[in-house]
Amino acid sequence: MSDLVLYRENNVISTYDEMERAAKAMAGSGFFSDTRQASQAIVKILAAREIGLGPFAGMTGVNIIQGKPAFGANIMAACVKKSGRYNYRVTEMSDKACTIEFMERLDGKWTTSGESKFTIEDARKAGTKNLDKFPRNMLFARAMSNGVRWYCPDVMNGSVVYTPEELGADVDEDGNVVEAQVVEVVQEAEPEPEADTVTVTQTFTIEDACKTTTSQGKAYGEMNIAGLKAMLSAMHAKIAKNGLSPEDKAGVEHKIRMAQMVLSAKENGEIN
Repeated sequence: MSDLVLYRENNVISTYDEMERAAKAMAGSGFFSDTRQASQAIVKILAAREIGLGPFAGMTGVNIIQGKPAFGANIMAACVKKSGRYNYRVTEMSDKACTIEFMERLDGKWTTSGESKFTIEDARKAGTKNLDKFPRNMLFARAMSNGVRWYCPDVMNGSVVYTPEELGADVDEDGNVVEAQVVEVVQEAEPEPEADTVTVTQTFTIEDACKTTTSQGKAYGEMNIAGLKAMLSAMHAKIAKNGLSPEDKAGVEHKIRMAQMVLSAKENGEIN
């Protein structure tokens, strides 16, 4: 398969290398004002991937605001529709209120789970922005996000559901953020080693890498290329979430190096 192929049949990136290439291209394009670095793009792509969406949908429909992922109402609506288990229909739409009926397929029949209604009074109490410009759009977005929370949270794969305006962002009539705070990530220079410091570099052979085992005890050398790629993707995603202790992170990074050695050797025909 060509290195230029970034997507699988389901339009979702499957390996960390593919995601990193896409993130660098998108951040470097200058088309996304809230994303200037590849690391920021990776976070958005990961958030989209967790709900089964491709990288471009993540870049346009996911915003990280105050450290929380915010999803456009169109993203939530699409997730409900494509689930096959849930559906919705708008039963009321005006400048004063929006009501959405949420349904779930049970025993082959559509059953109403409940309604989500958001009124202009609710919006004013919540301090919703742009009510004067786009009242229907703002009301729909809040009715949709509330309904997804209440009746079908699993379509967002357990993610806490917020719309950008709920977190204080200004959006246009399509729900796109028009004023996003961009946080510059400054990479601090590593301190120079002391004069009397001795750095010891540990080297590993392909035999060492092949003997490394998974948590289930399977040696990397016994795994096929597809399995190694899937494992690498999972390990990279685990590190990207920044929830590991320094010791655990070092352990995962070591396993990544070992898996990459084995994968490279198998792809080059050096080992079976």
